[in-house]
Amino acid sequence: MNASTEKNTGDTVSEFTLPEGCMLCGGAVTIRSTPGGGAHSYCPHCHWLSRTRLRMHKGGLEIAYATKAFA
Repeated sequence: MNASTEKNTGDTVSEFTLPEGCMLCGGAVTIRSTPGGGAHSYCPHCHWLSRTRLRMHKGGLEIAYATKAFA
């Protein structure tokens, strides 16, 4: 997936939107990254919030969502 919207709101926060990036409903998800590797994601369609882990690799950006429980 490619980020459809990317903006830098200063030296401390970076925000971008991934189309079809929501793990629950498949909607667009917005990811906000802060210094120190902290990141959070939000889907405005189903209102899913998640703590997101971002890692840079040679091939691009890896995005992982934390799993708290299995059903």
